[in-house]
Amino acid sequence: MGFDKVKSALKPVIEASKGALSKLRKIELKKFKLKNLNLDIKQLKKINLPKLSKKIVDKKRFAISAGSAALAIILVAYIYFSGVAYTVTINGSEVGKVRSKKDIEVLVLQMKEQFKKQHNAEIGTAGELTYTKTRASSKEVMDEEAIETFVKNNITYTIQSYSILSNGNAVAAFKTREEADQVLAKIKSAYVKEEEKAKYKEITFAEKVEVKQEFNEPGKLMPVEEAAAFILKGTMEEKIHKVQAGESIWAISRRYNISIDNLQKANPKMDPNKIKIDQQINLVVPKPLLSVKTIEKAQYKENIPFEQKVEFSSTMYKDQSSVKVKGVYGEREVVAEIVKINGVEDSRNILTEKVIKEPKTQILVKGTKELPPKKGTGTFKMPTRGSLTSRYGARWGRTHEGIDLAAPIGTAVNASDGGVVTWVGTRGSYGKLIIVDHGGGFVTYYGHLSKYFVKKGDKVYKGQKIAAVGNTGRSTGPHLHFEIRKNGSPVNPLKYVK
Repeated sequence: MGFDKVKSALKPVIEASKGALSKLRKIELKKFKLKNLNLDIKQLKKINLPKLSKKIVDKKRFAISAGSAALAIILVAYIYFSGVAYTVTINGSEVGKVRSKKDIEVLVLQMKEQFKKQHNAEIGTAGELTYTKTRASSKEVMDEEAIETFVKNNITYTIQSYSILSNGNAVAAFKTREEADQVLAKIKSAYVKEEEKAKYKEITFAEKVEVKQEFNEPGKLMPVEEAAAFILKGTMEEKIHKVQAGESIWAISRRYNISIDNLQKANPKMDPNKIKIDQQINLVVPKPLLSVKTIEKAQYKENIPFEQKVEFSSTMYKDQSSVKVKGVYGEREVVAEIVKINGVEDSRNILTEKVIKEPKTQILVKGTKELPPKKGTGTFKMPTRGSLTSRYGARWGRTHEGIDLAAPIGTAVNASDGGVVTWVGTRGSYGKLIIVDHGGGFVTYYGHLSKYFVKKGDKVYKGQKIAAVGNTGRSTGPHLHFEIRKNGSPVNPLKYVK
């Protein structure tokens, strides 16, 4: 291959030498040629034949010397160029030496044609091939088999395709533009129902999303459904829990250390209060690669908060308050532009507001009276307002150890005397129960409650609100069961209350 190049390079020199010799011959022949048949013998005698012969010999010698020089140049050039080679590198790594760039480039073109027919698309190559001129012996250069192995194992062929880019970063690639558009439509439909599209002013993406024609490896191209699922979840990972008997969503949350909110995000159609045995719960929390941004113009009504004024009363204790005039919310009609990201409101721009009803100010009365001592006084007061429906004593074949005061659920229950709360919780037939120790051997019980307003260890004063009437435990209707115990034994409350 090096000799052919030398031969081609020196061909003009050889041809020029041959031309020079031919011209010399023609010139000398012309000098001896008779211009006409009547040439004068005298003129012929004037010719110096020895001198002319010497001149012809000298020029022949010159032609022979020029030819010899040309052959010498050819020989030297062949010796030099026969060692010329190229060091081949791909992506900066040396892979070997070749005599000619064409040894690789022809094979690469052949392989590209095969890929083009196979994929019916324009073909490119990944990686950068570079050639550096060098010298090498025949043993140092790659043979045909080595070159073919290199091309097959190191040249990656790509096909013309379409990539979805998010802020310039590739998210997924497809064979056609139509497939890429289908995936983007599926991503939007995951957050925007078809029947709701009309209400949106704009449906787009929060990121800069574009579809760009690029060359990608065939193995990186994705089917439409698979790509849509991948973009919505942000991962190809699958992790499923099958609900077992007795499990709750809270138990599953603790087992896998995933918050209820994240489980709800991973299973948007799941009702956390109604999971069923064998129901499959997705444990992979989605982190979408694209964020669907919607802008809608909404018209709605909303409440206008009312103001509150405070008045003071010396007839009420400092920790007491009551509403004198109940506040009423106002109402206004609003037109706003709402921006949502993946279905969650991101911002709201109020365009217009119109007040339909003005709010009414609330008046709250707070007490200023000093609190009584938080200890027993030895006298008791009725703990709530209600009807006496059952007295202390024998009832239904056994002793009723207190009195029952019927009242609606939620009615305030007050401490009958000052003291320390020693029990707050549920106890047998009492249902929800509070016990207060007043000292001097006196203890009071408040049973069947619906709410507690104190906790164990609190000090309370006589008349302080500690609970609300209820219907818990063994009860035939909403009421308060009230007991007074002295030195551990029940006594008739009606003999102590005033």
